[in-house]
Amino acid sequence: MDIDRREPVRLGESTQWIRIRAANARNPLLLLVQQGPALPMINEVRTFERLLSLEDDFTVVYWDQRGCGRSLRSADATGDLSIQTMVSDTERLLALLCDRFDTPAVVAGFSMGAMIAARAAARRPDLVATLVAVSMDVDGAAAGKNAYEFALAAARARQNRRAVRQLTAIGPPPHLTPEGFATRRRWANNFGGVRIGQTYNSMARDLLASLLRSPDYSLADAVRAIRGIPATTAAVLPELEALDLTATLPRLDCPVVMVQGRHDQVAPASAAERYAELLTAPSKQFVWFEHSAHMPQLDEPGRFRELLAKVRLGLPANS
Repeated sequence: MDIDRREPVRLGESTQWIRIRAANARNPLLLLVQQGPALPMINEVRTFERLLSLEDDFTVVYWDQRGCGRSLRSADATGDLSIQTMVSDTERLLALLCDRFDTPAVVAGFSMGAMIAARAAARRPDLVATLVAVSMDVDGAAAGKNAYEFALAAARARQNRRAVRQLTAIGPPPHLTPEGFATRRRWANNFGGVRIGQTYNSMARDLLASLLRSPDYSLADAVRAIRGIPATTAAVLPELEALDLTATLPRLDCPVVMVQGRHDQVAPASAAERYAELLTAPSKQFVWFEHSAHMPQLDEPGRFRELLAKVRLGLPANS
């Protein structure tokens, strides 16, 4: 690696952590904005390098946002936990990176991170070369309804009494507590709506293992990261439930590539397609990943890498 460094950055009143990696220091800039709530990104370095090798084509910035991962080291790590503040953090980080590298960034956001990245791009389109929005959270109410109905129907079809009992107990959305949200997500995940071939427990084990194996986290960091998930989730759930980008973000002044997994049940395709149709942007593309659920970057990593390579070269992502 020409570049491989970890450093703290001051974003507003919060100290957060990034890791920057590139095989060639002249590579274009790529900021990764992780899905959530409260999931770290720096722990994904090993997995992303193995599956995607993004550092060959980009100067990749992995970022543990406010309220998660290594950024929980800061005394002010959990201050002002809100979507609005996370958008401001993203805008500040983009400004810092673009000033340092003297170029706008390709921004790849995942799920909630895609929504946050889109809102930051709306404020500062000059900092964004292209927004790649993967499984973007578009409509909070529609997402909750779709995930719950999918999970309950799958549980009944499979005669999974435990799932039916738990889902019936929390009732239909909104689910504004971490416990209710986690129950809905658990069963949507277990029935294939989040990651192909993975369950809620297997993904939780993978998260813990990635934290413990990463040189970027101490044992205390790993414990804080896991324990911090419920608090950050509780803080942002009301905003996520009220989310409706079709009403609040109808225009973006940067190129947009929307990536959607055909089997995604937590960011439903109907909402994504509706948003893509009404969105005004200098250019916009909608790309289906036919063999993916909510995480196309991991379900179909080879194709996702090819898509980013085309974005880098200015080629149509659908070609």
